[in-house]
Amino acid sequence: MRDTGFWTSDVDRLATAYLPGPNGLQVWDRPGGAWSQPPAFGDAAAGLVSTVDDLLAFGRMLLHGGHPLLSADAVGEMTRDQLTFKQRQRDGQGVLNGRGWGFCQSVVINGPHAGALGWDGGLGTSWLIDPAQDLALIVFTQRMFETAQAPKVHGDLQAAAYAALP
Repeated sequence: MRDTGFWTSDVDRLATAYLPGPNGLQVWDRPGGAWSQPPAFGDAAAGLVSTVDDLLAFGRMLLHGGHPLLSADAVGEMTRDQLTFKQRQRDGQGVLNGRGWGFCQSVVINGPHAGALGWDGGLGTSWLIDPAQDLALIVFTQRMFETAQAPKVHGDLQAAAYAALP
């Protein structure tokens, strides 16, 4: 994942990030903005810049049991729900939206896609992998989420990907 980090000096590869406003989209961060210099503090919970290719490589690594970087046992622990029922109930319909939590991603725990995992990032990026379907789906919109939930288009694209499977 050569193109993933907390910043990049190659600002020509950064996209403008937008924020929904009362009169449409407004610029929130330009390519020469926040991610063009090292952060004062690298926040492991947020703020990475990446590429579709790097996220696809990460997703494929998880789909292949961690090979060649992680053990299958490590990936098994990362990708299983680590929360108790009581902990999930405390979230209500907030960030997890009825999902569980592995290490660094949410885990679908019910329904036809149970076992799928991924994350929806507040600046308009989402990724989902489903080991049962050998599916990796990555969406970059560069449009900041208005709530803790990804916009409908992310779910629509995931549904379309599932519908296209044989």
